[in-house]
Amino acid sequence: MWSQLGLEFVTHGRSAGPGFDATFTGAMLSLRTTSATHHARLEPHVDRLLVLAEMVGTVDCAAIHALFEDEYAFIVGQLVPHMQAIEGTLYGRLEQLMEGRHSMAPMRQEHESMTRLVQELGQYREHADGCRWSPLEGMALRRALYRLHALLKVHLAEEELYFEVLERQLSDDEKSQLARGLDHAMAEPI
Repeated sequence: MWSQLGLEFVTHGRSAGPGFDATFTGAMLSLRTTSATHHARLEPHVDRLLVLAEMVGTVDCAAIHALFEDEYAFIVGQLVPHMQAIEGTLYGRLEQLMEGRHSMAPMRQEHESMTRLVQELGQYREHADGCRWSPLEGMALRRALYRLHALLKVHLAEEELYFEVLERQLSDDEKSQLARGLDHAMAEPI
């Protein structure tokens, strides 16, 4: 989506990493640029999970409701499709490149863990409206938010390492094809 519009990549004050190419030439998408753009869209929301967790039990519940709904909508509308796109587009190719020396099973297991945490957050949506969660439920909600935040931070950082493997090992055409698949998958939701 962003790449098709030719928009500049925003890193929120951080470098996108070595070899980052913020320009697009014709239909050739940069895999690094595509992944960095998607991660830049995800990271502010990941950081807000921590803010939201800190709010639970310390501020008026009504103040939490809108932020909780916004972040939950982003999680199910962008984060979950991102996980599906990465797993469906890149993990098989990474396993081929690494010739069985390294399985993507741990990353897939993290996706499963994150999906369970998202489902757990969904259970609290009915309680968020009208602030009907008990102190014990509030503590469980904080735990789910903290766990999802921590898991996402590490997972996204590790994904960046795998993108470097792809950048080094694939031809420009293969990288462009993977970038198009990832970009297309992420352009559909929200």
